[in-house]
Amino acid sequence: MKKPNSLVEPLFEGPIDIVGDVHGEIEALRDLLGHLDYGDDGLHVKGRRLVFVGDLTDRGPDSPAVIDLVKRFVESGRAQCVLGNHELNLLLCADTGKRKFDNHWFFGEERSLDGSDQPTPAVLADDEIRQSAVDFFKTLPLALQRDDLRVVHACWDDSMIRIAREASDAVALHERYRDLIAVDHELHPELDTVDRRLAHQNRNPVKVLTSGKERRVATPFEASGKLRYEERVPWWDDYGADEPVCVCGHYAIPAAHSLLPPQVHCVDYGVAKRWRERQQPDLDGSFELRLAAARFPERVVICDNGSSASLFSEGP
Repeated sequence: MKKPNSLVEPLFEGPIDIVGDVHGEIEALRDLLGHLDYGDDGLHVKGRRLVFVGDLTDRGPDSPAVIDLVKRFVESGRAQCVLGNHELNLLLCADTGKRKFDNHWFFGEERSLDGSDQPTPAVLADDEIRQSAVDFFKTLPLALQRDDLRVVHACWDDSMIRIAREASDAVALHERYRDLIAVDHELHPELDTVDRRLAHQNRNPVKVLTSGKERRVATPFEASGKLRYEERVPWWDDYGADEPVCVCGHYAIPAAHSLLPPQVHCVDYGVAKRWRERQQPDLDGSFELRLAAARFPERVVICDNGSSASLFSEGP
């Protein structure tokens, strides 16, 4: 499979449906595509096309099936997809074998997501699945744009976009800036561990575009199984009123969508946490957390249960 000529590629023209973070929830994705009127082959009767904001994998029950579906659609020209931080993690982990708390499925290992003795059910990868996933992720750009619309997984930052535009390999770009920052740190031994982590997060274009900028917090807190000394920066507060609409994922903030400016929409409605809902003894097969897609030019959000809302409301 061919790598992109640039890590910032042209976004499809015409009507599109931008799908939020799927996180291995294959049934939610199939339900959503049905409500959006896509066939099993990714074709739409009215010629619409799909765009995925990344984070196809981890936490849900069947990441391989999601990767396979999106890969088929992208290779057929019926969809586009940007690289998310979870895909980046797998690319960086593939050679080192380093695990994150939610990607042991990729290494063919069962593991719980809550620290219990009970593994969270998931389809496990084998060598063929791993290689296919890595090959596909290497073809994904970091951002997509057209005159009226932009798509990125986590954060649109013009300076980082300019750097990414001149590169074609996300892993190589990530490693180049990782090494440059490390060299700079050798000249500044006074920096503490948090300062060093923040530099790697905020000065590496691949990290910024796939997981956003961060800042130090006064009181550490626990998230994703570890103690955190940094918090996310709401980059959208500085996004210009005259800029094109930007659609991102990553943040899973359905209750806060009304706080975003009109030019920014987060299409991640928290489906990554459905694994927690499955642990509830009274679960009746329905879920509160949704997989959603933002439709353009209609500017509405459609969810996997068929509900809809205005794009810039608080969400379905």
